[in-house]
Amino acid sequence: MVQKLNKLYAILFLGIYLTCFSQANLAVSPAVDNYKTDSSYIHFSKLSGPVAKAQIVALKNGALLVRLKTNANAIQRLKQAGNIDLATQVERETFLNNKAIVRAYLKEFTFCPVYFFYSTYSDSVKQQKLTGIFLDSNLVQSSSIVCNSSFYLIAEQGSVYNSSLGFVPLSKASTAKENGTASKDVAIIVKNRFFIQLHNPFPFYQNGYAIKKFSMYVRKFNASLMNFYTKNQNFQSGPEVQNFVY
Repeated sequence: MVQKLNKLYAILFLGIYLTCFSQANLAVSPAVDNYKTDSSYIHFSKLSGPVAKAQIVALKNGALLVRLKTNANAIQRLKQAGNIDLATQVERETFLNNKAIVRAYLKEFTFCPVYFFYSTYSDSVKQQKLTGIFLDSNLVQSSSIVCNSSFYLIAEQGSVYNSSLGFVPLSKASTAKENGTASKDVAIIVKNRFFIQLHNPFPFYQNGYAIKKFSMYVRKFNASLMNFYTKNQNFQSGPEVQNFVY
């Protein structure tokens, strides 16, 4: 399923690339030249252990929110280009992939309550506006699904980055920009509610990517969280650590 979808994306992105290349104002991403020199890396080694322990304790008493991709922009471009059949196929593959991800979490994830939302509601999640954004097992938004947890982390299928950010205090999290380079694609990557990637020793990612094996990935991820929590469940953090746990 993933291979088919990747082929569709390759066709789509080739067309987009050729269109952009012909334009005079071709946007080029700037090189990251401040890798890990950000001020958020001050006291990083001292904070990494306590922050991770505080995060796992908070998650056990909180919730995991799983962000699902819509590929809405890609689908819209295909429709605008008249590729209706291809747009329909991408839309269907995206739906089936998301269904498989939801099914895997509902079957294998037991560490804490889990909720699902589309990426179009990312800003709402950042601002803790969680009313009416969650999806049921059929990927239908339902106002009856309510998350009352004050602490939650985000999980999604994506890339692990050699992040340019260390630990960012809550007061600066909304404006922090994470740069760096992607090291690998993974089945699960965990971020805080501002979508800043977590750090070791928190088990913040799970290797793998194949949709057909997603239940196994979630099972391993759940076990990693439980193992880390068991070792640190009695950890009590002070205010200097809580400033980075949100």
